[in-house]
Amino acid sequence: MRHILALCHLEHRGFHVTFQTAAAFVDGNTESGNFLRLMLQSSTAGSQGIVGAQDLLVTANTVNNSGINIASGACVVYGAETAFQGSYYGYNVGLDTSLTIAATSGTIRSDMIVIRAEDPTWSGSPWGNPASGQILFPRVLSNVAAGLTTVPGGYSAIPLCRIDMPVSTSAVSQAYIHDLRAVAQPQRIMQVVTAAGPGSVTNWTAGTTPVAWPPGATWQVAIPAWATTMVCSWVIGEASYISGWARGNVGPVFGASVTAPALTFTQPLVSATAGPEHTIAGGFTAAIPASLRGTTQTMQFSQVANGQTGLMAATEATSTSVTYEFQQLASSS
Repeated sequence: MRHILALCHLEHRGFHVTFQTAAAFVDGNTESGNFLRLMLQSSTAGSQGIVGAQDLLVTANTVNNSGINIASGACVVYGAETAFQGSYYGYNVGLDTSLTIAATSGTIRSDMIVIRAEDPTWSGSPWGNPASGQILFPRVLSNVAAGLTTVPGGYSAIPLCRIDMPVSTSAVSQAYIHDLRAVAQPQRIMQVVTAAGPGSVTNWTAGTTPVAWPPGATWQVAIPAWATTMVCSWVIGEASYISGWARGNVGPVFGASVTAPALTFTQPLVSATAGPEHTIAGGFTAAIPASLRGTTQTMQFSQVANGQTGLMAATEATSTSVTYEFQQLASSS
């Protein structure tokens, strides 16, 4: 009780409490734009970028050769010019074709396409125009450093792409556009699956047709609709050496059939000439095509010999484990 009275006494003597509460959460109240921006900054943990993986993709404009297209989508831009500025939200509801790229003469030039917050409402703002309904604008930052991937300092903006224009060029080709988008708060989910070895010794095949090996290393994997990338590491432990020069490619695939998989990942070359047990391991980062997003796929291991007749085997001592993570990264499809 004494602490409460002391706080009240300090407030009466001219001290003030800086903590703010959103009055908009109480019926009949309104809220300042600044506090709404601070709320957005908090809810996005201060991150910035596009919201969905395909949002605001920049492509060449085939009608206006000197122009570009900015696809629909949403973004969050962190206010970097002043303390407690907050973050800005914007949504492009159509195909934006407002920007054009200047032609080059005798030298190459790099331009960066950004979404920039131009807010004249905070003290010290460099934007002198009166506040209007639009604060976020697509802009061309011309003649930036070659290879630049981040927005130059000094204002609030997110990069969409860099356009590297060759000498004496007026038309923007798709090959000149380098995607720089990043998802502000990418979704991700990690899973670990395991499989025990078979009850009896099962050799791999020395033929040239892929086979499912080790047996039993099969799982049903639900691919999130938002997943654009898969990062994976896997281990086959205690695989037994049987004979000859055991040489082949082993690794996971998506699909009910290893001879016609829906998606094949990196399959490292296994080579063994001696020793009773071996550990086989691999890993990869792979793009998930749009056709597989939101589906459930069979993940199993595929093995195919690589020109030799030697054999490895899976036994009851063999175990297989896979750790994989689906990520939501910026994507063009």
